[in-house]
Amino acid sequence: MKYLIALNILLMLGIYFYTQQAEPVEEEAVVVNKAENYPDDLAQIEIVLQKQYLDGRRDTETYTETITAMEDFWYAYENYQLIDQKVGQMVFREYVNDISPYLKEVGYFGLAGKQLAIFEGEPQYNQNIQTVYELDIERLSEVEQEQLKKGIKIDSKQTYEEVIDVFRHQVPSEEVHGESD
Repeated sequence: MKYLIALNILLMLGIYFYTQQAEPVEEEAVVVNKAENYPDDLAQIEIVLQKQYLDGRRDTETYTETITAMEDFWYAYENYQLIDQKVGQMVFREYVNDISPYLKEVGYFGLAGKQLAIFEGEPQYNQNIQTVYELDIERLSEVEQEQLKKGIKIDSKQTYEEVIDVFRHQVPSEEVHGESD
């Protein structure tokens, strides 16, 4: 028993001396200057902004945006549809109720064989951009045929829609054969 009492006293003395020798640790206050660190803490994201026009053309713009507040970010893109989202990138699309500036600048309706087509420049240069639909050439008047051979300038949404609407009725009809008993 004397052995255990001596061991306890020795242990208590060791703890006492150990705690007396250890220097007190002072906690240092860390001061963060928000004005210096604020820009580094903001999220930066690559924005891909697409404009989809009635004629099918899609223009794309890509840039990096710094997000300061998510509410402001979503408000800025409320007229766009989120198409794709990846880490560090968001793709938005805006549907524009007009034809593209490109088509207004260089577009012409014309004939590509029996097809109503859109050309880059006048149809005589054969730079077909897009086929709209097949036409029944025999049903077109000579004036309409001549207009399409020369080319109809696409200078506005109204012209675009009118030409498509006028020639939509010239699509060849298919005969339907019924079953006979």
